Amino acid sequence: MSHFVDVDALWKVLVAGLLGGAGLAAVYALGLVGLSAYTAEDTGSAARPVGLAVAAACLLIVLVGPVSGSM
Repeated sequence: MSHFVDVDALWKVLVAGLLGGAGLAAVYALGLVGLSAYTAEDTGSAARPVGLAVAAACLLIVLVGPVSGSM
């Protein structure tokens, strides 16, 4: 389109920024919800291991995100 702005590259940077910025924060929040479900005392026994698994997976994704971006 423009001789000065590469719109295709700009779109890719925008998507990567949203995934890396707001996306990691949302995954972190989901991990905290899973951890809360694991530690809650009024939930059924089936929610406890699932909550821990969700929390571990989400927090691992959050830890790997910045590391993979720096490589």
